[in-house]
Amino acid sequence: MMLTLKEHVYQIILEKLERGDVPPGGRLSDEALAKEIGVSRSPVREAINQLASKGLIEYRPRRGSFMKLPDRKEMEQLYETRVALEGFAAAKAAERVDEASLAQLEGLNRDLLDAVKQCRCHPDKMADQELTDRFLAVDLDFHLRILAVAGNPKILEMVHDCKILIRVFGHVPIEHDLRLMANTYRQHSRVLRSIRRRDAEGARNSMLRHIVAACDAVLAGCAK
Repeated sequence: MMLTLKEHVYQIILEKLERGDVPPGGRLSDEALAKEIGVSRSPVREAINQLASKGLIEYRPRRGSFMKLPDRKEMEQLYETRVALEGFAAAKAAERVDEASLAQLEGLNRDLLDAVKQCRCHPDKMADQELTDRFLAVDLDFHLRILAVAGNPKILEMVHDCKILIRVFGHVPIEHDLRLMANTYRQHSRVLRSIRRRDAEGARNSMLRHIVAACDAVLAGCAK
């Protein structure tokens, strides 16, 4: 499906935030972005307004738009939201999953394992930016697939927004080394095992432990 100009500009700016091109607290110039992307300032302003509505950007009168600088409490609240929503969704997915969705989840988990194996071969067992981006994309797809199987579009949208916020805000502090990536793979495997067995309570508990572990890693990084 073709993106509108506004959607295209929004995706470009969001990807810049995800890569850490604009650090938390950094200013976004609609004029500079428009020149870089090759569009007028109007779709850039619309995209910045949309990002502001999601909590990524804050407007300061007479100063401009800035990448939001989250505090520890806000990060904790984002993860608390995910715990509530994704635990419920994992349980629902275990009850509703079909063979096609199960095959997709298993494929994504194999992709995650491939990333772990590649990280093992990197210097100091530390993922480079390309591998980190691929790992994060697969991780996101795994969670979104479970949410889709659960069959609640509103929860899917809310968690997607939470994960974008967490990824953008937590981009700098988190180092994706072999230990973190392997732990994530093992946690995903436990969630998947419960879903495969149609064990709703097991899926809920495995997902809760996974998200709490992710929260601990992000908050530890933010404290550095």
